[in-house]
Amino acid sequence: MVKKEDFQQLDRSDTDLGHPPKKVAILTAGGLAPCLSSAVGALITEYAVTHPSTEIICYVNGYKGLLLGESIKVTPAIRATAGALHLHGGSPIGNSRVKLTNVKDCVKRGLVKEGENPQQVAADQLVRDGVEVLHTIGGDDTNTAAADLSRFLKQMNYHLCVIGLPKTIDNDVFPIKQSLGAWTAAEEGARFFENVVAEHSANPRMVCRSTDHAQC
Repeated sequence: MVKKEDFQQLDRSDTDLGHPPKKVAILTAGGLAPCLSSAVGALITEYAVTHPSTEIICYVNGYKGLLLGESIKVTPAIRATAGALHLHGGSPIGNSRVKLTNVKDCVKRGLVKEGENPQQVAADQLVRDGVEVLHTIGGDDTNTAAADLSRFLKQMNYHLCVIGLPKTIDNDVFPIKQSLGAWTAAEEGARFFENVVAEHSANPRMVCRSTDHAQC
């Protein structure tokens, strides 16, 4: 869970560019939640309306794509149809649980070389891509990692504005009272339970003849 002191470490001045961004990046990371596709679609649509000249890229599979330099450019055609993402689940740009702080795991996955610092690799990629604003859609780990990246780049005299969208079905991101995905997950879980109870009262088996794991 994100702590109050962690939130207070963020410098408010780091979110003020003073001009429309030339290039922004979006990534989703952590566990899946019902809001991912809709959040990506909303961001793309908002930029298309308010800052149509801003270039948008999406890193594929979260921090994994950032480390590997794998991204998708949001074309005019994608911008025009981004609203359709509100109708779908999952993440249209891919997701992963890669953590920049877990050096051993990053090396094992082949995302960085032995002796490399994942945070440095990620920072260098953002600089190469010319990203001014990084939108991270994730939970506490995802957004904390993004804030750390911003501070790391600040030491390199590179200004990166990080805007984190709190996504988690656990609803444990301070100071957000209602994180994206939590309400939908609760509603869908309740609906699934109602269906299971209804089917159980009608028949001792929910599906098929011999589905052992689903028999009541």
